Amino acid sequence: MKKQVKILLAMALLCIALSVMAAEISFEPGSMTFHIPEGKPDIVITANTMLVKDGIATLEGDVRATREGDILTCNRALVSNSPRWLLASLTPRIYRRETIPEQKLIRETNIEARSIFFDSDKGRFNASDSVNVKIEERSWDLATYSWVIITADEMLGFRDQKRLIFSGNVRIKEKDSYGRGHRLDYIHESSTAILTGDAMVETQELNPKTGKMEKRRLEGQKITYNTETKEAVSE
Repeated sequence: MKKQVKILLAMALLCIALSVMAAEISFEPGSMTFHIPEGKPDIVITANTMLVKDGIATLEGDVRATREGDILTCNRALVSNSPRWLLASLTPRIYRRETIPEQKLIRETNIEARSIFFDSDKGRFNASDSVNVKIEERSWDLATYSWVIITADEMLGFRDQKRLIFSGNVRIKEKDSYGRGHRLDYIHESSTAILTGDAMVETQELNPKTGKMEKRRLEGQKITYNTETKEAVSE
């Protein structure tokens, strides 16, 4: 039996923002380690120490990689030039700050995990375990503020497919909404978020008849959410 209701969970914002992040963040080191470019590089990496061996650079101590509005920090990073990949460990954290003029707001995204892996050649992003993602939005006049947090054991992002997968003890929370499941898939092409495995979403919705906010709860092995229509179906 299927049950269909409208939900206000900010999953659309979360998934779209993370999809863009997974698609854009990549590390492409220069072909010559000590080459000094004529112009400003796209990515700047600093660390206390660096050791290069067999085509892999090991950076340790206060590692910081900056690319436009993206900042990756950790205490140890391995970087390969061919194939191109980066593995960050020891308290890695990704921070992104975006200004959205058409909505007159600032969005900040934080991702933390025990390890974060970028595969630039394959367009793949992986964070595990103890993944914690937080997105905050503030209006320019500071009159409004919203946030959403998602936690999971693992997070995968695929640049070409514009797809995200959160797996293992998935939890989604914002001010008035909460969701849980074993796995969350987001497919950008179909604007679909799918929460599976003992799935549950609880939120509040305005009752047009009474004018009051009322709780709405969906449960099932699978909850499909359309980020365009904001319709959810549980099975």
